[in-house]
Amino acid sequence: MEKFSRWRASHQSALLTTIDHNTRIAGIHPANADHSPLEKALTAVLMIVKPITGAAKMILVAVVTLALVLLETIGLVLTPLPPLRKAYHRLISTIFIRIILGLLGFFWIKHEVVTLKRGRSAANKVQTSNKRASSGNLIHLTDPNRYDPVFTQIYSETLTVRRVSLWEALLLSGSYPELSPPSGTETFPLLDFVKAMHKKGAGPVVIFPEGTTTNNRAILKFIPIFKDCSVPETSINISIIALKYDYRKFAPTFTVGLNNSYRLGHLFRTCAQFYNVLSVKSLNPDESPSNSHFSALDGLASTPTGAAIGAAELVEDDPLGGVIINLMGRVTRFRKLGLNVKDKADFLDYFILRNNGIRTAKKAVAQKTTTSTSGSGRSKKQ
Repeated sequence: MEKFSRWRASHQSALLTTIDHNTRIAGIHPANADHSPLEKALTAVLMIVKPITGAAKMILVAVVTLALVLLETIGLVLTPLPPLRKAYHRLISTIFIRIILGLLGFFWIKHEVVTLKRGRSAANKVQTSNKRASSGNLIHLTDPNRYDPVFTQIYSETLTVRRVSLWEALLLSGSYPELSPPSGTETFPLLDFVKAMHKKGAGPVVIFPEGTTTNNRAILKFIPIFKDCSVPETSINISIIALKYDYRKFAPTFTVGLNNSYRLGHLFRTCAQFYNVLSVKSLNPDESPSNSHFSALDGLASTPTGAAIGAAELVEDDPLGGVIINLMGRVTRFRKLGLNVKDKADFLDYFILRNNGIRTAKKAVAQKTTTSTSGSGRSKKQ
């Protein structure tokens, strides 16, 4: 029970919070914004409309998803012809996933190339934004429609990765974080895996270095998955890309909840939104830590605007990871937290224990009320 004390100390009554002690930022619990009285009144009106639109769009999402799965299954007949199979997969995925994103309210996804150096012209930014990620690139956060990437799962206890499908990646994003691989699961060191994918021409590799989902307000401490890499790491190409969700009333990022009711409830609320905003921010490739001219000191420099993003310092067991998390913080203007994937797992343990306790208490009260009512009825009859 001692490991739950940090969460219990951060809670008041029924409010769940997960505050990082250094930054005082909640980076795990579901995020919601404060609203003015007018916004609250409008919300009350929308409560009548949104359930209807949410239900309709959720049905459409299910239909389109089933169609995508069916067409992907049919496409398996092209397996003996890899180039044709890949082109078919990319075409089908691009069309149907874009439709699904539109139904979820993401009508347009803005892509912005960010430079951290002064004196860069806008023309240079536009030019670099048109560069495509090639096979074997290491991408941290990305839009699957743009790159058709190889998704991975990281295990913090072994510091290895395994390849997962898009559907597995989606399920994992709403699941309890696995800290070690299941028995019999083959995993690989990061560099070996990326180089193997490059040889196969499988597409750019996506790494989620935090190892779990957040509420898009801060960056969790990275798993030291880059410990065998150098600075700069010139044997592979590294692209730093971040997804930012701008919201006012409901955050589309899913953080807490393990059973299907939580997942479906979150999906319903996302569909009920009239629109959601997602922007993709990528670091200029010339400033990537895979550039031979990259300097670790440049990577750990403060932001030009002086925005506080947490301590910038080399991580002894993972110097490249320390550089990348600082660059990610400067690109997104998010602060870096001391919480990591293990803290998220501990919080979920407490979340489950707390919810089970509430359910048990409610069940006991209900049973007691029923028994009391029955006893009262018998007394009257006597």
